[in-house]
Amino acid sequence: MSDLYTKKEVVEYVTSTALERPLGVSIAAILLIFNGALLLVTQLLTLNALNEASTLLGICRGMFQGFIALLGLAGTTAGVGMLFGKKWAWWLAVFYFTYETMYYACAILFIPDIPPIWGGVQLSPALYYIKYGIRIIWNLSFTLFMCHGKVPGFFQTNEVNKWKACIALFLINGVLVGIGWGLLN
Repeated sequence: MSDLYTKKEVVEYVTSTALERPLGVSIAAILLIFNGALLLVTQLLTLNALNEASTLLGICRGMFQGFIALLGLAGTTAGVGMLFGKKWAWWLAVFYFTYETMYYACAILFIPDIPPIWGGVQLSPALYYIKYGIRIIWNLSFTLFMCHGKVPGFFQTNEVNKWKACIALFLINGVLVGIGWGLLN
């Protein structure tokens, strides 16, 4: 007996999976793919500026660039995996959304310390609070979406205690973001 699937079996699986996928999962996947790809393209287009920024911040260029690339790849990979209903994609997407939530929460804490040396457009602190507050709500909403309704069933993560997983990921990402901010200051 062969482990290979017939073309008909593959078409039926793909069709049934596409029909079962909640619309919100498709939207989140497309947004993740777009966001990750945009981050990677932006990184390539601003390579020199990012190298200068890493020097101003006092961090290794390779580490700085590598982390940005890792975030872009994580978003893109999570989005593609979500389209196919992969279990690992659920974990990667929730990790991505919790990281972004914690990153922006930490950014809000340090808005008064944003040094003018970073250059660029300097907005009033109130606008930074609004900007990062909206980003926190956006990413937190996606995190909650991934743990609610039919979404866990689609990713076959019903046996996972989603709330404990999210709390653990928030703590892990909080530590990672805290270490990153600590290295910058």
